[in-house]
Parts: sequence; C-alpha cells; structure tokens
Amino acid sequence: MLSGNTSQIVEDLSSLLPKRELEKLVSEKHLDCENLSLLTDFLDNNPSVLLRDTSLSNRYKSYSYNCLAELLKFLQNHSVLDVLGSSRSEFDELLQDVRRCGFDKDWLDGVEKRALFSDIQFSQVALQKLLDSQQHVNNKVEATHLKINILTEFVEDLKHQLTSSEADLETLILQKAQLLENKAILSSPLGY
Repeated sequence: MLSGNTSQIVEDLSSLLPKRELEKLVSEKHLDCENLSLLTDFLDNNPSVLLRDTSLSNRYKSYSYNCLAELLKFLQNHSVLDVLGSSRSEFDELLQDVRRCGFDKDWLDGVEKRALFSDIQFSQVALQKLLDSQQHVNNKVEATHLKINILTEFVEDLKHQLTSSEADLETLILQKAQLLENKAILSSPLGY
C-alpha cells in the first residue's frame, strides 16, 4: 500500500513541477498570464512536451512556452481544412517557431502529420462534382416522376374510355341481338 501511495505522490509532484515553473515565469513577467491555464492543462496531459534543457534562461523558457501557447491556440481554433487552405503559412510559422524552441520532436511531427498529411482526403472540386451530379440525377428523378404521373393520368383516361367503349359495345351487341332476333321472327314462316 505504501508503494501505491509513493507512486501517486511522485505522479502528483511531476504534474506540479511544470505548473510551478510556469507560475514562476508568469510572476517574473516573462510568460503571458493568459497562457498559464492553457499550458498547464496541456502539459499535464502531455508531459513529454516539457522543455528538458534546464540550463535555459527564464526569458528563453518564457519565449518558448509563449510560442507553444500560440500553437496550441491555433490548433484549438483551426481545422485541417483551414491549415490546408488560407491558414497554411501561419501554421508553418508557428510550428517552426516551436520546433526551434526544442520541444518534443515526436509530438510536433504528430501535429504536422495530423494537419498536413491527413489520411482523410477532401477535394472541394470533387465535392462540387458530386453535388452537380446529385442535382442532375435529382432533376432526372423529378422528371421521371412527372412523366409517371402524366402516364398514370393518361392510363386512367384510357381505362375510362375502355370502360365506356366496352359498355357501348355491350349495348350495341344487345341491340344487334335484338335486331337479329326481330329479323329471325320476321323471316320465319307465318304458319297457319
């Protein structure tokens, strides 16, 4: 049980060190106060990104952490599409600044890969082609529905005409039968 508490204490201390260092930089007015919470939260979750070189001056550490904070703010507010579009040069500049400060290369490589070499492919031209094709097919579907409605009405009219013609034909057949019966009666011998 003591070893469990010891590891918890070590973990708590390791998460306090970056916060203390950042608070010291803020108190010396080297680090922007507005960046403290962002950096503390980030470094608690990503301790490998901490500056490892303890020989750096406080002024240089502050500059480095301010650069990191600017990159983090950018990442919070921009999408991959932004980076691939109009915000590319800003992203490149922020990333290079943070790289020069000596932060964890693997983490920075991961950020760059997620932003620039995403496995997800997107093309505005391809999207527009799909939208145009969808509109074209939608128009064809609507036109076909209209034709079906017109043909359905035409078929209904034909059915009414057929029903009417069949009724007329039946009447004519009955009249013909009556006439033939009358003719047969008239053609038969009068008898005595």
